[in-house]
Order: sequence, then C-alpha cells, then structure tokens
Amino acid sequence: MNKQRHAAVEVKSPENNWRKTHQELINTIRAARQIQIYVNKGGDIRDLPQPPPSENSDYIQCPHCLRRFNEAAANRHIPKCADYEYNKPKKPGNPKWR
Repeated sequence: MNKQRHAAVEVKSPENNWRKTHQELINTIRAARQIQIYVNKGGDIRDLPQPPPSENSDYIQCPHCLRRFNEAAANRHIPKCADYEYNKPKKPGNPKWR
C-alpha cells in the first residue's frame, strides 16, 4: 500500500472567548441571587435597578426596532420588521385609534 500524506489544511476556528462568556454567566447568577435575597426579605422587585444587559458582539441590530439577533434570526426578522405597520412613521394629527 502506498500511503500519501495530505498537507495540513489550516482551518480557522471561530474565536473562543469562553472567559468572557463564563464571566457573564457568573455575573448573571450573582445578580439573580441578590434579587432573590431582596425579594425573600420582603422587598419589591420594582425597587431594584435593571441588571446590566449581556454583551453579544456577534449579534446584529435591527434598524427598525433596535432589537439584537444572531445572524440567522436577523436574516429572518429584519425583512419582516421593515413591513410591520407599527414601524412606519405616523402622520401628525391623524391618530390611528380614531
């Protein structure tokens, strides 16, 4: 048998930022624990500030509703969101509910 060696092909793997993801998870768990402690002591959850939003740099922001989606969901959402009636500018002095 004649064995041929194949040249190693460089394949770029997506950047692995597990430390950042792990730290976000830890921060989310800590915030949830603090909220639970506050509620168990009889506090009202509406008195607490909102937790910081998670950072997803690979998400795409919709130009119409400003929500953020991963690439596949953004490709589905953005064309539909452009056609939604609530995203269109309203004529001044002509309320829709009349």
